[in-house]
Amino acid sequence: MVLVKKWVAKTLLWLLGWHVEGEAPAHPKFIVVGHPHTSNWDFPLFVFTLWALDLPMKWMGKQSLFDGPFGWLFRSLGGLPVDRSGGQNTVQAVANLFESREHLMLGIAPSGTRKGGAYWRSGFYHMAIQANVPLVLGSIDFKKRAGRIIGTVHPTGDIDADMERIRTMYDGVEGRYPDRQMPIRLRSQSDQDHSPQNK
Repeated sequence: MVLVKKWVAKTLLWLLGWHVEGEAPAHPKFIVVGHPHTSNWDFPLFVFTLWALDLPMKWMGKQSLFDGPFGWLFRSLGGLPVDRSGGQNTVQAVANLFESREHLMLGIAPSGTRKGGAYWRSGFYHMAIQANVPLVLGSIDFKKRAGRIIGTVHPTGDIDADMERIRTMYDGVEGRYPDRQMPIRLRSQSDQDHSPQNK
């Protein structure tokens, strides 16, 4: 089945004039950062890229989503229920998911939307810190027409320095609609950019 998916993915990408750049990370657990996210094409192209690299990515959903009649379908598509009962927040719930598994690749798009905005959501970074896992930078780069694994960042706790490294590694990557491409910065950094001392 794995070989069939890899062949299908590589064939479809080739027919679309796309290719894959990078290699599957050797880490057993990590968070895949997806950037930029500007169109509906991002998801299928990213899925084909993951199939071509044999990376079984998972995604998060609230527990109630999986308790319904279509819970089996969401699980079959890679969904993981996040239990936020007992007052635990999403960061802690994700850390618990990583703790309970020997292998886990969790995909997150920090922009949260394909319509553009001022800053990334910081949850992905705090999840990586709490779970003690690296961030693998992935991209659907329309400029290169490539599904890419760009590199890996091991969060240090110095969020400003780590975000600067992430910005540098994503430099030159373009989504399908560059004008919708969200700048790589967090809300706290966006506020700093507009503070009186930075004007």
